[in-house]
Amino acid sequence: MLLMLWAARQWGAAPTAEQIADADSTIAAWRCEIVIPLRQLRTRLKSGPAPAPDAMTDVLRNDIKRLELEAERMQQEVLAQWVKEQTQAINAGAQGGVVQQRMEITQAQDDAWSDPVTQDGISAPDRSQAELADTAENARQLAVLEQTAVRVVAHYEAQHGYANAADGQPAVAEAVAVESVSDEHAADPWLALQHAHQVVLAAAAVFASA
Repeated sequence: MLLMLWAARQWGAAPTAEQIADADSTIAAWRCEIVIPLRQLRTRLKSGPAPAPDAMTDVLRNDIKRLELEAERMQQEVLAQWVKEQTQAINAGAQGGVVQQRMEITQAQDDAWSDPVTQDGISAPDRSQAELADTAENARQLAVLEQTAVRVVAHYEAQHGYANAADGQPAVAEAVAVESVSDEHAADPWLALQHAHQVVLAAAAVFASA
């Protein structure tokens, strides 16, 4: 989710369903065969089997934690490279004039609001228009993040049995049978979307303060 929100900010548009599926497929095997088993092993050692937990097995668990974090770091590097390649492809496919115009507008806005002298010279109507444009741009960016979150959630719900059944109702019964989906999410398929919305708001706050 965070990766796709970051990508959306890089691209100025929400990733497509195909892009989300492609990104997921690049690390799916690594995640399932390396990261998740390491995480499960580390978690299991918190309570057993004997002789765990004790001082001796705690050393082993810390070693596994280190390996888990390293495996996750590798996964993030692969995904970051994927975003970079997608960004290059998008930029190469975009019309140069449109891209240049957008960059010039953005630079002009940055220059106007970063220069105190320029700010003081802006009349009240011009400042109101600039503030309105800024508000509209913030709303557009938030909409892009929201759309990104919806598509990411839809992708993983489809993977784990939340895809709509033929009658248009969530396949909750199927989802319950999937071990990787918690009982909490099985009872309320929209809970994941609520969590996604919270992530979007948090991400928007971070972007605004950057």
